[in-house]
Amino acid sequence: MSRVEKQLEEQRVSNQSGLPHFDSFRGHREQQTRLISASQRLGGDRLCVLGAGNAYDLELEELLTRFAEVHLVDVDAEALSRARARVPEGPRARLFAHAPVDLSGMFEHLERWGRMQVTPEELMKAPAAGAKRIAVALPGPFDVVASTCLLTQLQLTLLQSLGDRHQLFLALREFLTLTHLRTLAALTKPGGDALLITDLCESAAFPPGKGRNEAELPALMNGLVAAGHVIHSSHPDVIRLALGDDPVLSRSFGPARLSAPWIWQNGPKLRFLVYGFTLPRL
Repeated sequence: MSRVEKQLEEQRVSNQSGLPHFDSFRGHREQQTRLISASQRLGGDRLCVLGAGNAYDLELEELLTRFAEVHLVDVDAEALSRARARVPEGPRARLFAHAPVDLSGMFEHLERWGRMQVTPEELMKAPAAGAKRIAVALPGPFDVVASTCLLTQLQLTLLQSLGDRHQLFLALREFLTLTHLRTLAALTKPGGDALLITDLCESAAFPPGKGRNEAELPALMNGLVAAGHVIHSSHPDVIRLALGDDPVLSRSFGPARLSAPWIWQNGPKLRFLVYGFTLPRL
C-alpha cells in the first residue's frame, strides 16, 4: 500500500469512527445547508457536493426539497452509501453517489513525484489536467457546486504523504489549491454558484475564552487571520490570490462573497472555525 493509499484508507476509518456523532454536527449541518440553499435559484437546479463523506454536515432531505438532483462525491463509497440510506426511498431516487473519486486531481501521481520523477512541464500542467479528470468523471456541469471542508483534508493528505521538507511540497501545496478551484470552475454552470467552504483552524488556536459567542466570531476570525494562526491553504488571502492571479479562475468567477464564520463541533472534542466563499460563475 502506497503512502497516499494509506492516508485515504485512514480517511475511510475516520468516517466510520465519526458515525456515533451525528448530533454534534447539528449546528455545522444547519449552517452549511443554509449557505448552499442560498445559491438555489430555479426548481430544476442540480447540486454537487465534493467531499461529502458521511454527509453529516448536510441536511439531505431539505436539500432534496430545493434541488431537483443532489450529487455526492467522495473517495469513500461506503460513507456515501450510508448517507443515501438515511434518506427516505422517494427522494433517494434523486440523490446520486459518485465514488471512489480522487478529488485532488493529483494523488495518483504523488508517489512518482515524491521520487522526483516529474518534469517542470508536467507540474505546470497538473492543475488543468487534474481538474479535467475530475470534471469528466462526473455528470456536470451543475447549477451549484459545494466543496465542504474538503480542501484541508486534501492538503493534510499531501502533507502526510510527502512531508513539508520535500523540495516539491510548497509548490504542490499551491497547485493542489489551484486544482481544487479549477475543479469548481469546471463543474459549475455559467450563471451558477460554486461554494468553497473550509475550516480555518482548530479551537486550540483561539485566545482563551473565545469562540463560544456567535456574535464574536467575525472579530475572532479577523484576529486569527491577521496573526497567521490559521491553516495556510484556507487563509482567505491565499484563496483570493489564487482566484485573482490564475487566468482561468479570473475569467471564470465574479467577485467572491465571504460568509460569516461559524463553529463546527466535530464529535465530542474537536471544534473548528469555518467560513465559506460563494463564487459566482461567469
